[in-house]
Amino acid sequence: MTITDRGLLRTLGLALLLTVASQIFYIAVVSNAGGDTMLRPLTWFTELFAFCAVAATGLALSARLPGSAVLWSVVALSGVLNTLQVGMGLSMFGPAMEAGETVPQLFSAILAGAFFLYFLAKLLLGLAGLVLGARALHTGGTMNIALGVLAVLTGLAAIGLNLLAMIDAESWRFAAGAAGTAATALVGVLLLTRVPLDQARQVAA
Repeated sequence: MTITDRGLLRTLGLALLLTVASQIFYIAVVSNAGGDTMLRPLTWFTELFAFCAVAATGLALSARLPGSAVLWSVVALSGVLNTLQVGMGLSMFGPAMEAGETVPQLFSAILAGAFFLYFLAKLLLGLAGLVLGARALHTGGTMNIALGVLAVLTGLAAIGLNLLAMIDAESWRFAAGAAGTAATALVGVLLLTRVPLDQARQVAA
């Protein structure tokens, strides 16, 4: 089966939007469902595979569209970092909590490491949103300009707030996460709506 550039762009956009939906679902539903709910691992596994798709499609685009290799590599790196932080949650949180009485700081250390990767990934997606938003502004058209402005603004917010959260997670965690999620959503929407399906290679390059 031949995979086209436009197919990769759409797959990447859908994968990013899936991660946004899963994070909203986690905050709105899973976090209020109790500690033993199966929704938590199911949501995390959904995110895990979505982030794997982000990494794979980002790497493929960086190879197929060399003019934008750095941009797509940044997106791919965000997928790798998010895959690692979700993997830490799935594989390490449980044992670390069980060892809490013996090693009280173990869980907090692992949690801090996972959040650091999370903030860095959001920062990178903010950077991608900034670049794609700027391109949308130069493309013209009311919708492109509106999406471009939103992508630039959310991208800048994600970069700044997640950098602050990497320094002081307690003070900036929620603001950084919200800004990063908004920037991710705008990147996903831009990939699905701005790039003409018959000109994906030319525009993305």
